[in-house]
Amino acid sequence: MENSHSFNIALRRCSVVLSTFAALIAVLPADHASAASQGPRDIVLVHGMNDGKGVWKSMVDRLEKNGYRKAQIHMFSYDTNYGSRVADVAKDFNTFIQKEVKGKKFDIVAHSLGSVISRYWMADHPQDAAQVTNWISLAGPNHGTMAAYWWGDAAGAFWKKFVWDMEPGSDALRKANNGKNYDWWGETGNGPTRFTTFRSACDEGLAAVPMDQAVMFDKEDFDSTSLGGAINYKVTNTNQDFAGHCPSHGGFPNDSEVQKKVYEALVDGGEGGSDYRLKIDKVRMFDETGDGGVKGNSDRMGYIRVNSGGGGQANLSNVYWRNDRGDTDDSGHEWLNVPNSGFNRGAWTNCTNGRCGIDVMVVDEDYGSVVDPDDVEVNGSVVWDVRLNGAGQHSKVVQGRYGKAEVFYTVERR
Repeated sequence: MENSHSFNIALRRCSVVLSTFAALIAVLPADHASAASQGPRDIVLVHGMNDGKGVWKSMVDRLEKNGYRKAQIHMFSYDTNYGSRVADVAKDFNTFIQKEVKGKKFDIVAHSLGSVISRYWMADHPQDAAQVTNWISLAGPNHGTMAAYWWGDAAGAFWKKFVWDMEPGSDALRKANNGKNYDWWGETGNGPTRFTTFRSACDEGLAAVPMDQAVMFDKEDFDSTSLGGAINYKVTNTNQDFAGHCPSHGGFPNDSEVQKKVYEALVDGGEGGSDYRLKIDKVRMFDETGDGGVKGNSDRMGYIRVNSGGGGQANLSNVYWRNDRGDTDDSGHEWLNVPNSGFNRGAWTNCTNGRCGIDVMVVDEDYGSVVDPDDVEVNGSVVWDVRLNGAGQHSKVVQGRYGKAEVFYTVERR
């Protein structure tokens, strides 16, 4: 009897705990409940130029292994022939969205040109775009490419009109990028969507012009894919976060390490992720060999920024170091003067949704008026994720083809 009485008491206590937990979950906003508790959202996959639904086969296999049902995975396909333009395809994309995921929260994963098409649609349909929880770009030409600038007229007239939309500064790109060419603060707007991009050191891009290299001659246009306000990953064969993988442009959707990181981006950040903040302590340049091997030139420019990419105001970058052409205060020195930027929003950046991304772009310009690929000393990104990294002092080396920099940063609980 005594054992039975003790068992009944324990059972009642367990019932009280469970009912309290259920009541707590009931009052939590759906957006803030973990992805594990509500299951995966519907996802829309958008392929690139010269591709089709088949490019997503291994990505779909991984999603299904991680709990997605077939009915939750929607693949948008479009005509990439001669006459297609981003604006027209975006209209077809809207029809697809209204049919497949209307009224639902959903995620978008886009490859290459699909990144521009999907964000063009978001700009045209802000109310529907507010339903997009995550937008993820794989090797998207989000600032265009010099290949389109060089060959645009001929290629657009005789090959594919999409090339005209890929010219840096085109109407399609400006509309997709929150109405701007390039914005240090954030080209993603301040809506609720969380933005993530992936680029690669082995991405040959259009006509063998890499997506992670200089885009055009304007002083503020460097790599094509990364966006101000997004968490930006750079996949390289020296970055062990990606197990030494370095996908080509076409290889992004099928790369297993990229797929792993995409899934991490799709699910919510770790518990208490918003309780952390990050600040840049210092950045040291070394092994720089821009301008054909000349070290420490006086025309160094670029940026160091931190993105928290968690939606709303968190989609604004915090720029810790910015040099323009002609601004030589920090050029020719081993240690960059951090912070020195009027764009800095404070010493600390809150790591919304458990992630902060650090972008470093340093250019040592030569004598021409164009920022050529051989001018880029450093083009790299670091991502701090509460699920993988802890608080404390950290440092990481980021590099480009002609130089390296070491970033020292501190993460602490708020």
